[in-house]
Amino acid sequence: MENSKFRDWTALDYDVLGVILNKMVSLYDYLQFSIVCKSWYFVALRHKHQRSIITSKFPQLPMLIVPSKNGLEKQHCLYDPRKNRTRPVDFKFCFNKRCCGSSFGWLIMCEETLNLTLFNPFSGTVICLPSIFIDDEPDYAPDRIVKAILTKDPSLYPNDYMVVAIYSSYSRLCLMRANDKSWTYSYPEPNIPFKDINVSSDTLYATENNMMVWKVEVKNRDDESSSISISLKMVHAKRTNDFVVSYITESSKGELLLVLRSISEEDSQLETTKFKVYKLIDECENDMLRAVKLKSLDGDAMFIGDSQSICVSTKYFPKCLPNCIYFINGYYNYIPNLEQDSGIFNLEDKRFANHYIRDPAHKNLPQPIWIIPTICSKDFED
Repeated sequence: MENSKFRDWTALDYDVLGVILNKMVSLYDYLQFSIVCKSWYFVALRHKHQRSIITSKFPQLPMLIVPSKNGLEKQHCLYDPRKNRTRPVDFKFCFNKRCCGSSFGWLIMCEETLNLTLFNPFSGTVICLPSIFIDDEPDYAPDRIVKAILTKDPSLYPNDYMVVAIYSSYSRLCLMRANDKSWTYSYPEPNIPFKDINVSSDTLYATENNMMVWKVEVKNRDDESSSISISLKMVHAKRTNDFVVSYITESSKGELLLVLRSISEEDSQLETTKFKVYKLIDECENDMLRAVKLKSLDGDAMFIGDSQSICVSTKYFPKCLPNCIYFINGYYNYIPNLEQDSGIFNLEDKRFANHYIRDPAHKNLPQPIWIIPTICSKDFED
């Protein structure tokens, strides 16, 4: 056998290199591959679109968008939880705008008029959306948009994605499809105060506080118009006496997970005290889901906050802590001038640890938010 010490790795067959690339889940590994030599770079470049598809199927390790050290509104850094370090990036947006969501590498920004803007800071792409109308709250403010997510990546599916938002002090639900000119609203009676929304197996789910979970179905109306309607179906009904905020997400294996975050309040300071995670299983009658409490995340790491909640498999990101929840302040507990409620919770031993620690000088700036890096950026090359 030829001695690998003297093998010309730059001359590997294109198809062989393509197979290697397609087995890489980590975007960081892909970018490292691209800088080995010119021939590998061109192979990586030709696989760029395929890489985007792979990245959309296998969530990448999120990073935190945080203020720069000098705290200027137009300067930002990315915090890498694997390496516990920050690095400056050239993102063209201001920290004085409210960011009400983050999905697939896109930020969902809210204006004073309640117009939403989808902004991909890695590519610079902007998609402007119409204003969300709140008929019973004349005092408009960006914090009336509690949270928003995307169901698919607009870069890959420009005509087949939805924006879903929780809005108003009543925490109602609205959504719009790609290319729609207006939002479609849900007005259930009695009102359902939603707390989180997410997609699992192409199905949209929403949670209340406690353990109430709803399936959100989008249907075409029975007329000649192209309009749609929203119907809600409860799929899990249980309450807890704890003060909790609920999240809904999907494991790296496609399992539907319900997350409860317990909060305590002392001296007007909100602090996370524990987490509980349940796997929701379709084993009950009437399409109801059964909740099974988990003692671990089966090697996953979970990321929650104002962003779309996601899980990643730590086998692809070995420096990321398995069975841990990386959390950051959410809209529900953001009060200016208070300490940051963030950290890492180990679901197995129930211990807390720190990740990014906010500079006290930045306490008046909006909270950091998780974002998934995309293939458009060169900021992740070392």
